[in-house]
Parts: sequence; C-alpha cells; structure tokens
Amino acid sequence: MNSPDETLSETFQLKVNVRPSEAVTVTIPIDTLADLRAIADKKDVSLEGLIKFYIGQGLRADLTQLRADQTLNAAQQVLSEHLKSGEAAAKIVNEIRQRSITGTAG
Repeated sequence: MNSPDETLSETFQLKVNVRPSEAVTVTIPIDTLADLRAIADKKDVSLEGLIKFYIGQGLRADLTQLRADQTLNAAQQVLSEHLKSGEAAAKIVNEIRQRSITGTAG
C-alpha cells in the first residue's frame, strides 16, 4: 500500500512556466526601499519577489478594470443598436457603472 506522500507525488506535478523576461531599472526613494525590505523580511520573501508580487497585484487589478470597461462599452453599443437611442444606452451603462462602484443593487 502506498503512503500518502507517495500517492501525492504520483498525482501532483509542479510545473513552472518560465516566461521570457527583461531587466528594468527603477529608481525608488530610499525610505520606500527600506519599507519594502522590511515587509519582504517580515513575509520571508526576497525583495525582488515582493516587488514582482506588488506589480502583479496592481496589474491584475488594472487589467480587470480594463476588461470591465471594454465589456460595458460593448454593452452600450449593443444597447444603442437595440434601443435606437444612444442617450438611453449611455444612461443605462452609467447607472451600471455607478452601482458597481457603490455595490448597490437597486
């Protein structure tokens, strides 16, 4: 009979996706860099890893917002075609935007 560790190693394979990358030089204020180092030490990660994490986190948030905006713009275009009124479609989409910002449903 297999041990749990043997069973796990047979079913789980860690795959690392190495993507092409490019080095970039960024000037960061000394006090900000000190704060980043302190947080990296506290989280037990490298400074580079923490910076990449923060960049990835912000990038995902911005890309999510960009896609949401693209979806709403497409919805406005479709509504304009079906409602025969660009003004009514814009009003509906603006209301959707406001409700998504405030978190209200009605």
